[in-house]
Amino acid sequence: MTARATTADPTADWGWDSYRDVYFFGHTYYHHVISTSGHDLPVHVTIGPASETDFTLSLKSLDRFLKACRDHELPLTVSSVAYDAGHDALGIYEYLGAQSIDPVIALNPRTGQPPSPTGTATTVNEQGIPLCPAGLPMRRHSRTPNHRLLFHCPVKRPTHRDGAHAWNASPDQCPLKVLCQPDTKMGPVVSIRADSDPRLYPPIPRHTARFQQIMNLRSGCERSNATKKIVHHLGQRPCRSATHFLVRLFLVSIIEHAKAWLAEDQKKLGEGWNRQAELTLITSLADAA
Repeated sequence: MTARATTADPTADWGWDSYRDVYFFGHTYYHHVISTSGHDLPVHVTIGPASETDFTLSLKSLDRFLKACRDHELPLTVSSVAYDAGHDALGIYEYLGAQSIDPVIALNPRTGQPPSPTGTATTVNEQGIPLCPAGLPMRRHSRTPNHRLLFHCPVKRPTHRDGAHAWNASPDQCPLKVLCQPDTKMGPVVSIRADSDPRLYPPIPRHTARFQQIMNLRSGCERSNATKKIVHHLGQRPCRSATHFLVRLFLVSIIEHAKAWLAEDQKKLGEGWNRQAELTLITSLADAA
């Protein structure tokens, strides 16, 4: 998101618009959005000079939002946040961990150093998953209270048989065609230290349905971006200063919330809904923006 500015604005500078493949002078912005009940609701908006990246703006925005919640004693807990691969950096994971927030961030293969084995693992792949003696990625079993991740033989799987918990072994799926530890239920078992690299070993594993469910909610941010940039023309409309830009962003965000409130009221009122009142309110807010 960009906005033009006059050269007299001390907070504006030059930045790169990768979407349009051009340099621009002005400001950029970042927002956090909650997607719920079919609505995409901005909860915090912050701006910075055009040269500032999403990496620093994301932390500023979230930190200011959390402080505002505490200052106003809002009964709100942020349990997880979803970011794209542009946020895949150790500093963000460490900050979220300190705030007891689960990071849901796509891995960026260009970020960070190749993972090194920890704990009892001897070799790991590029995702940090231990490899068994046959070279297969091992299956994640559990996470211990002391931040250890346990992995077991990739061809042994838990199941239920006759109402009881049991394990199935499939040696034909192993490149060695033989079990390394045929006398154990799940062995070989190795452990790694999850706290050694929170980027590779997040609390919500990337291969789980829960991770993908939260990650899918990121589309709400893109819809809110489209509302600001396209529907209300902030992507093209010149803004004279950072204050001017931020006020317009706030007004559009208020419109997004107002439309959600009206939609929910319409569901409750049914046929008694006053469509003209809805149009009047939204039109007046749009004119202000």
